[in-house]
Amino acid sequence: MNFPKPDLNKAWGQFRFLGALGAAAIGGLASLANIFGLFYRLLTLGLVGMTRYRLIRREFARQIYLIGGRGWPIVALTGMLLGLAIIVYASAQLAKIGGEQFVGNLLVIIVIRELGPVLTALLVLLRSGAAMIVEIGGMVLEREIEALELMGLEPEIVIGGPRFWGLVISLITLYFIFVVCAVWGGFLFSQIFADMYWGVFWLSFVNALGWPDLVLNFAKVVLFGMFIGVVAIYHGLQTADHWESIVAQTSRGAVISLLFLGLINTALSVLYNV
Repeated sequence: MNFPKPDLNKAWGQFRFLGALGAAAIGGLASLANIFGLFYRLLTLGLVGMTRYRLIRREFARQIYLIGGRGWPIVALTGMLLGLAIIVYASAQLAKIGGEQFVGNLLVIIVIRELGPVLTALLVLLRSGAAMIVEIGGMVLEREIEALELMGLEPEIVIGGPRFWGLVISLITLYFIFVVCAVWGGFLFSQIFADMYWGVFWLSFVNALGWPDLVLNFAKVVLFGMFIGVVAIYHGLQTADHWESIVAQTSRGAVISLLFLGLINTALSVLYNV
């Protein structure tokens, strides 16, 4: 009996594919472990560094100004536009069925619970997270990180600490601005474009808002800020000795941050509804 000869090239191609897949999985797990290790160091030693060194406190204040002080106009405008969209489109439909009292529920669900934290985090990621990776990557190329190590200082603490906590504090502040602008923008547009009494608007909003919503979204915003910050710092420090590496690390950092945002938002939303 003649048996067919095995196709060695095809078998070797399958083994190479499995090997590449396994190497990618191991590399991804190693990067994830390094990110969580850096996250632990920033949580424990980042605050200690800010209490010891005036330079770190100054950089912390600078990061709050760059992220929050310069970023609030676009966040406020986005919030007002979201409030306008909810009022213009939702109130007209609710008015047909006599459900104007549910406008407050929509604002709580869409602005405070779901889209508010996510949109604010996305704006900070696009504007400041990517810029942080480029900034730290430039420090690596200019040998500033190496100089800090030669001086006996830890770059993760000196460089990462103020940026990590500055981004978290700024994101909390920007989320508050987003919510205020969305709610007040919705109220103002409801008086202009929709035939809605102001008392009905505020009564429905206050009745729909509860402590679980505030706690949930505070947790979302804090975790969003922490993971955007730690991913940006990690990928900035991973930059190699050429400028093309900054582009690659910025792209990877943005994708990984988006994955973290989606996972955190889904997990907390499911936990809230359990």
